[in-house]
Amino acid sequence: MGKVINIQPITRIEGHAKIAIHLDDNGNVSDAFLHVMSLRGFEKFIEGRAAEEVPRIVNRICGICPWMHHLAANKAVDGCFGVTPTPTGHKLREVCPIMAHINDKLLHFFFLAAPDFIIG
Repeated sequence: MGKVINIQPITRIEGHAKIAIHLDDNGNVSDAFLHVMSLRGFEKFIEGRAAEEVPRIVNRICGICPWMHHLAANKAVDGCFGVTPTPTGHKLREVCPIMAHINDKLLHFFFLAAPDFIIG
């Protein structure tokens, strides 16, 4: 019989979650399950809304990664309407994830992780 490793709570994420990692007899990961403890239900916010409103609404879901929610919603709306972005729009969509990545790393280090290093 294998072993199960439970990590609860998972820290440094938005919300509450735990993970269960199942190991086989050789100690290799055979399966892993992420359990989110609470129903967030954000999809209810946008039901019945105009599609054009969705990117503006979903970027408020998370204070840490609003850019990516906004971009994903824009791509979904474009797909629904069969719209192809202009070359400038396409370039912006390539640059935005890079900017979001830089923003995320700075935010994570200076506001989420640094206090642990400074205070102990």
